[in-house]
Amino acid sequence: MSRWDKLKEMLKKRRKKEEIDIERLERVLRRYRIEEKPALKTVLERGVKVSVAPEKELKLVESPVVKRLAQFYDALKKPLSFFKNILDKTFGSKLEADLLEANMPYTLDQYLVLMTSAIFISWLSTLAILLILLFSNIISLPVFLFLAIIEPIFAFFIALLYPSNKAKKLANEIDKNLPFALRHMSIEIRAGVSIYKSMESIAHSDYGPVSEGFRWVLANIDKGVPTEEALEKWSERTRSEGLRRAIAHIVRAIRTGGNLSDVMVTIAEDVAFEHRMKIADFAEKLNLMGLFLMFVTVVFPVMTTILTVIGSTPTIQRYLPLFTLFSPTFLMIVYFVIVPSFILLFLYYIKSADPG
Repeated sequence: MSRWDKLKEMLKKRRKKEEIDIERLERVLRRYRIEEKPALKTVLERGVKVSVAPEKELKLVESPVVKRLAQFYDALKKPLSFFKNILDKTFGSKLEADLLEANMPYTLDQYLVLMTSAIFISWLSTLAILLILLFSNIISLPVFLFLAIIEPIFAFFIALLYPSNKAKKLANEIDKNLPFALRHMSIEIRAGVSIYKSMESIAHSDYGPVSEGFRWVLANIDKGVPTEEALEKWSERTRSEGLRRAIAHIVRAIRTGGNLSDVMVTIAEDVAFEHRMKIADFAEKLNLMGLFLMFVTVVFPVMTTILTVIGSTPTIQRYLPLFTLFSPTFLMIVYFVIVPSFILLFLYYIKSADPG
């Protein structure tokens, strides 16, 4: 029995059990050096399905954090899979696009496993701390319920927005390095170097994610993917509009010919100008955010302290019951929860939105 026959026999045993994973099947075919693509198509049309549970795959990752999250999901798979399926139906398409554009090494199912596990672990940890504070009479029951509800929501939005923010950051890095890479390519093309050789030169240079992207394109070309198709796939994996325009012109030049060198210089100038405008807009937003942060971290705590002192007097409590909300417990929440949270959010915003 040939290796191809053994592979078909193995696939038939798994028919109609799990979902099709074409990429995994193609990796197996490459491993066995099998070129019978029509046979592969026939096997797939018959409904042969190959897949591995995402938590099983994540257990093989080197990162200990990822392994622990996968183990936690596997241990509580029944309840956690319910929430995972809800997230998949609600945010699946957006998350899948964000993961692709962020160049993250996880499929949608794998990231949902990590996301669900991380949210539940953080919620259980917070719940344990809050219970200790509640039984120690440090916080009241309403405060306990409020924090117990708000924490998983907060963790959910962080996990949901993380791939999107990473994709934006990667696009900013591409926009920052793209003008220099395009000018480099323009000079080489003008000197008579072929497009493939110029892409190879960029791939071996130090242009950050632009060089990494060209290395990915060249790796696909070496596997037999047409140059235009490999470039268009890269265009689908990025949020950088400048890179998409550059790839569109490169693909057009490959298919129809044309003076690509001058076009690339023009694109490089446009991308550099847009990047400078993004930096100017970010600086203006940062000034406004700085004023808001000053209010939250300085003015608001001082006002809360004053109102707490006023509200602690018996006369005020008798005639203005509203002031009883400003208790020492609320003051502790302001200083140890609200203010640190806003500072962390501000730092996260600067790190994720910085186009420089």
